[in-house]
Amino acid sequence: MESTFIHVCLKTAGAPTEDGHEVGERWVCSCGDNFVYREGFNRGGYPEVGWWPAPAIPQPRSSGIRLFGPRKG
Repeated sequence: MESTFIHVCLKTAGAPTEDGHEVGERWVCSCGDNFVYREGFNRGGYPEVGWWPAPAIPQPRSSGIRLFGPRKG
């Protein structure tokens, strides 16, 4: 089933516009949701380029928070 949500952050003054972006460009809104400017299919089945929800890019953890430090030997 398709998602029918409208993200409020895409409608605010600080949101990026639809034109002037490269495909693959990412944007993180103020609430923490991630979006990527890419080609996808709209409800009619036609391709369109726009801001689509995306998973966050994983950040490597620093060695200070690991339980056992880096491997030795």
